[in-house]
Amino acid sequence: MNFSQEQAANQLPDKNNQPDKKQRPAYYKEHRPHNCRRATFHDYRRPGKYMINLTKDPAAPAYSRLAGDPTDPQNPARTLLSPAGEIINRMITDLNTYPDFEIENHVIMPDHVHILWRVKYDLPKDFGYYVGLFKSRCTKIWRETFPEIPNVRSTSLFAPKFNDRIAFSEEMAIRMNNYISDNPRRRLLAIRHPNLFNKAQRVRILDIELDVFGNFHLLKHPQIAAAVVSSRYTPEQRASYERAWEETIRGQGVLVSPFISKPEQELMHRVIEEGGSIIRLIPDGIPPRYKPSGKEFTLCAEGRCLHIGMPRQSMHKEELRRNKCLLLNNLARWIASHPSESLTLISTGSRNR
Repeated sequence: MNFSQEQAANQLPDKNNQPDKKQRPAYYKEHRPHNCRRATFHDYRRPGKYMINLTKDPAAPAYSRLAGDPTDPQNPARTLLSPAGEIINRMITDLNTYPDFEIENHVIMPDHVHILWRVKYDLPKDFGYYVGLFKSRCTKIWRETFPEIPNVRSTSLFAPKFNDRIAFSEEMAIRMNNYISDNPRRRLLAIRHPNLFNKAQRVRILDIELDVFGNFHLLKHPQIAAAVVSSRYTPEQRASYERAWEETIRGQGVLVSPFISKPEQELMHRVIEEGGSIIRLIPDGIPPRYKPSGKEFTLCAEGRCLHIGMPRQSMHKEELRRNKCLLLNNLARWIASHPSESLTLISTGSRNR
């Protein structure tokens, strides 16, 4: 980013001035809708990996345009950068020149940017401070490069704030990496084949054929948690699950569950309010002309909802028994722990979608 030496001394991390290594205690904020909240239990000065999402300011130009064919390996889906996107891309690449940072992957979509950003050493300031510097630097160079654009001095390339997801394990970092790389293909697929997302399809997961309605790409989202609430949890298990739920809600991730009990339904409403998504397991199955009711139909149209049901064994509605609930809960846990598993979209004969 070519800061001056004086600026660099004030703004870049100093590895000899490391903060206390004791982690802050875990606690949860009272819920308030805000898509850019930081994780209250996490020290953002410590080393870690983050998938950050920067959205375009409405007045800024598009960062890129989509090209290619999402179903053709010889002409893969990709983005073609605009002049503004080229500046952002150059600044992202420049971050690798700092010893404290490493950019493991990124994609510049028309209206947002995903960056898998690794912090290698303890930082003197919160990670969000450096994200803010990056955004400011991109806007400054864009304004200097294109002074002829009307109102350029009062326009930012990015909307205020940003969203982050924390990779608490290397497995989650791999999921995030794959999610970023697959972003153009998923978006083009949704644009060119909208019927895949508004009618019932059939997929095979774990050698089980399941009927689905909605955005089946949610099955490969990098941040999925099973919203299964049980009175049999130990206090330690309950605390661990609550932390996973809170982080998924904060990070606009995906909760998967039958959402039968009242606590599970409350979690579902919260993740939807925060801009996240849901995968609901339908005990009754999904018939050919199935349509979700109410708000969940709109969520499916927005790509934020997926309904999954095992094929019905009869034309009549089956009674919901305990063994079926346990089966659905186990499926929810499996989906949450295996989002990168390949699946087969049986209805079109296309694999690994």
